[in-house]
Amino acid sequence: MVRRLYLTVLSLFCVLFAASALANSNIDAVIEKVRSPSYDCPSQSLLPELEQTLTLESLTPQQRFALTVAKGQFLICRGKYEEAEKMLLKAIMQSNIDESSYAFASAIYQIGFTYDARENPARCKYYQQAQDLSSPERHSDIFTSSSLGLINYCSESSSPEIKLGKMFGVLKRYSDNGSPGELAHIHNAIGLLYGNLEQHALAAEQYLKAHKMGLLVYKGSNKVSIIISAIVSLLSSGQIDKAYQSILELGALNSEINTPLSNFLYQYALSIYHRKTRDYNNLAYTLPDLEEATANISSSLGHKLVAWHKAELCLHNKELTCVKQYLADIGALDKIVIPKVFETNLDYLSFNVSMYLALKDIALTKEAHNIYSKEVTKRREVAQDTALIVGAANLYTRIYDLESAIEKAEEQRRNTLYTAILVFLLFVIITGYVLRKKHVARKAIDPVTLLLNADSAIARINKLDAPKKGRAIAIAIFDISNLREITRKMGSTKGDFVLRQIAQTFQNVIRGNDILGRFGTDQFILCLHNIEERSARQFFDRVQSALESTFESDTNDDYLVVESQMSVFIATEKITGLNDILDDIAVSIDMGNRSGSN
Repeated sequence: MVRRLYLTVLSLFCVLFAASALANSNIDAVIEKVRSPSYDCPSQSLLPELEQTLTLESLTPQQRFALTVAKGQFLICRGKYEEAEKMLLKAIMQSNIDESSYAFASAIYQIGFTYDARENPARCKYYQQAQDLSSPERHSDIFTSSSLGLINYCSESSSPEIKLGKMFGVLKRYSDNGSPGELAHIHNAIGLLYGNLEQHALAAEQYLKAHKMGLLVYKGSNKVSIIISAIVSLLSSGQIDKAYQSILELGALNSEINTPLSNFLYQYALSIYHRKTRDYNNLAYTLPDLEEATANISSSLGHKLVAWHKAELCLHNKELTCVKQYLADIGALDKIVIPKVFETNLDYLSFNVSMYLALKDIALTKEAHNIYSKEVTKRREVAQDTALIVGAANLYTRIYDLESAIEKAEEQRRNTLYTAILVFLLFVIITGYVLRKKHVARKAIDPVTLLLNADSAIARINKLDAPKKGRAIAIAIFDISNLREITRKMGSTKGDFVLRQIAQTFQNVIRGNDILGRFGTDQFILCLHNIEERSARQFFDRVQSALESTFESDTNDDYLVVESQMSVFIATEKITGLNDILDDIAVSIDMGNRSGSN
């Protein structure tokens, strides 16, 4: 009897143990199913199963922790960074979890990523800890992801060449047998590094390559996480058409994926495209969709972007009350305040200048302009640093020639350096030539009317060949006899404006090969080459008539007529001694003016 009771209890215990083992086996299978590499997103269709499994009371602490960490990745892939961060920070504080497990290393990396997404410097602490918890053989995806994060964002003391070298080391490690997902992750990191070097065209190329590889393995929102970076880089490098084509592809992927994060990224791409191309009508049309998409993922960046674009539209429509409200909302009405996320965004810094300028706050406009100028200078220095460009070019070569020997790579580096030096020298020479040519050209121009000055006009006329038989070189000096009167009537500060309008009248009438210049304070010289004398005099008369009507469209009641005296010189052969001829003409004009005033 006792033996039978013992066997019954033993059988019941075995059944319960087997059921428990089966349950644990099923739970472990769920954990394995919902777990994704650090560089990928899990399928959102698995989230209900994960949530249901988390409700089981039979979970061990380690199982519950692993499922919680997997849920964190679901939240991150939905753009809910703050929610994921709080949940994961609470999870790792437990005392009864295995800190050598994949789940713990993943939790640490994910916390770093949530900080990274919001450009919080605390990301470096967690990336470093995640790297220490992993290795190329153990939790290799976390080791790769954390290493790339450290290289890109946590090596401020390292030179770009060292960063590029480290990045090459990671790429070489995976080049032979790395999965498309791993290679996409690495190319994406290289794109980030190129972007930091202001090499946006190269960055866009890397992002597009990463996107193409990622489509082979990525799921859910991760299918569009890289193409958005490519779009931003394409816009930054001026490749507007390519950017639009990528936005169309993003739209097609979003229709297929249709997650809150993919919707946000699509609306974000449209918004920055319309702002970059100054298409304010479409920006106003799509902004409500961006605002709705932002609310669905609780993105602080999205909220700031929506507020900026609303203010941009207000400024475009000259609704200054709305602009003031925006500045008041960010605490920038009486002082310069740049939202941290936009501190290095040139578009925002330029917009900041425009806001204060529209509000006629000169002091804050100057301060805002100084901030913008400093950032432009900083970027120019980075972009033009020969060492950075050579380093970037060296990495670019290595990416496409990973099987080359080290000696060949070094030779390529030296050749690249020599080429860069040669290009730099050619650039200096060409720049010097262009600048000198521009300087000479500026010296030949009258700064007020932007016509040739007297010396330049005379020099060009002296170089004219002798006219053909039956034709002549015709020169006319136009003296604006009532220039002072016109200036007085239009306002004493309008002198330059009056001269520019008169000069424009000349330019509207003359032909392409005629020589026109400012000859004196209120005199203009016009030379016609290879023209019949009768045609020349008729042409000069038309010019004089056109001058009279210069301000006809500018006034209604008080119509100002430009009065001019014209002296004409006709030569049937090459002109020599032009200065003496013009001096005689000037004297005759002066005598005419005196007799007219008497």
